[in-house]
Amino acid sequence: MAYLTGPRLNFTGKFIADVSTVNNFPSNYDGTNYTAADYANWDIGYWNPYGTGVWRLTDCAVTGAVRGDGSTVSDDPVLSMTLADADDQPPAKMVDLDSEQQMVSAIWGLVVRLVGGDGQAALRSNFAVASFTDLWKRSLTPGSLPQHKLHPACMYGAAWQSVLSDLAWGDLAASPFLQELQAAAGPGGLLSIKFNVVGYNAGYWIGDDGTRYPPLPDFTMGLITGSIGVARADEPRFFTLGRKLQPSQRQSQSAPTLFYYATAVVDEARKALAIDLGNSIPFKEWRGDIVDETLQVGYLDSTQGFQALGEVSPDNAWYQRTAGIADIALTDAQLTAVATSPLAVRKAGADTLLGQEPADGKALRADQFVFRLAPGDSAETTVWATVFGKPLADAEVALAFDNSSLGGDKDDPPVGVPAGALGFPPSVKTDAAGKAAVAFSAGDPGEPRAMDDIDGQVYGVRPTLSGVGADSYSNPWDFISFLVWSGYEIPEEPSWEADIKPILAQYAALYPVMLPVLNMGDYDSVRKHLYSLQTAMSLPEENPNYMPAVRDLSPNKKAAILKWAANPVRGTAPAKAPSAEAVPATESMMWAAVQAPPAADAAPHPATYLKK
Repeated sequence: MAYLTGPRLNFTGKFIADVSTVNNFPSNYDGTNYTAADYANWDIGYWNPYGTGVWRLTDCAVTGAVRGDGSTVSDDPVLSMTLADADDQPPAKMVDLDSEQQMVSAIWGLVVRLVGGDGQAALRSNFAVASFTDLWKRSLTPGSLPQHKLHPACMYGAAWQSVLSDLAWGDLAASPFLQELQAAAGPGGLLSIKFNVVGYNAGYWIGDDGTRYPPLPDFTMGLITGSIGVARADEPRFFTLGRKLQPSQRQSQSAPTLFYYATAVVDEARKALAIDLGNSIPFKEWRGDIVDETLQVGYLDSTQGFQALGEVSPDNAWYQRTAGIADIALTDAQLTAVATSPLAVRKAGADTLLGQEPADGKALRADQFVFRLAPGDSAETTVWATVFGKPLADAEVALAFDNSSLGGDKDDPPVGVPAGALGFPPSVKTDAAGKAAVAFSAGDPGEPRAMDDIDGQVYGVRPTLSGVGADSYSNPWDFISFLVWSGYEIPEEPSWEADIKPILAQYAALYPVMLPVLNMGDYDSVRKHLYSLQTAMSLPEENPNYMPAVRDLSPNKKAAILKWAANPVRGTAPAKAPSAEAVPATESMMWAAVQAPPAADAAPHPATYLKK
């Protein structure tokens, strides 16, 4: 039950996501040597061309804590502690999977520390690489602070969930709460962490006359609120097993979303319900107040009547103190009723529901949902099926391609083809614990995006429960994303001009923040920094110093670079080959594997209007 059951602590503060945006556009991958004037061009540099990729926690403070018995902590040193990242290594990096899949940005190399007023760490841990999900337009209006039109990214919120490992505890003698948290985690155990982000500052959108406006203060910063609790080894790492509530009203680009996806857990031993509304309630305006209408949490009885269990009165202070988690005590009768009845949320006094579980109580999700594979690689994820929060055994899970969330503009390169480059079973069946392993295998996709000089191909695969009805649980973000690299043969004797420059020069164009130190398209510059480059490229990918920071270099191309570095000959440039042509998306390529059929009257995937 992860962070939702006690003991848990809550925190709030800010984060930095200094992403680079030249690589947002496939047309920028063509190897052009851009100038400073080019990067100032919105169509090339976009809104942050000199981004470093850095992701950091800043000004984060512990705001509340709950013991394992559900009681609130009111007098403990943990309440005066701060949450920080590393003090002994470079900051973490935030990385997209691909230019055509920017909706699963992952944090790599993050250290999470709990620090006391004396500067000593009560806890140091490593954040397992994880991608955000449940992205939605959470700020209803820009508000009065911006002077110009905000970049659309400013208006969105999302959530990350992962685990903290390698727990190194400090002196906890003065903190009974942290002693309880340590004991609950156990030796060699894990902690669960989930945080919500909103109010990101991506600056202003370009003016109608092409003007680039100076951004608001704290550019590339946003607001973060989250929780840390205990992770059990027999549960998923990247989401919480529990009751899944979905918006009751159809989502669209034009209408405001008044409630988003939520997870609840029924603790039978404590006779309590914990519901996480941390990424479910919108804000009235960007960097403003959360919508403060009182909510009722309840269930639907056999006549579909709403039976209230408790109320939540949101405001900013409540949100920061609780991270949006509400704990509701249940009577014996309520505990029995909710065991087989859909949970629901509505405005107090209103008849219309904001969110609810499906009538059958069934839900399905994959744990690890982002993969990078080279030809010949295999990977495995676990799908978990539940019914009213309990394991759903012997359930058939169908798997099919769903590329509806991939790709950007209509002129972008094709995605999801050839389908035969990614293999997986058409279905799997869950065990007694409601889980099933799904194996994937990668072939060579060829070069379907050669026109834009982008390596490999991206794919989406959606798992669904077989035999569920039209009103079943459905989350557009609950699919699995893949980047499958193109095959590449490591040269026997690689040279700079023939083999290495064609790989590295692209990084010089896409990430200009490096140019004052290292021009990866220049032989002399690379030779000068060769030892540092070798060292960085030989690190584990989880290390924040790993290069390339965007983690988009195939293993064989990296091996070729390191092989060349041992004997860095310049060589001669090969004769210019004819321009590559994109592989046409033939019908046989498109339908070489099962495709997920679109649902009747389905809303467009949110990614179709969030791109770029």
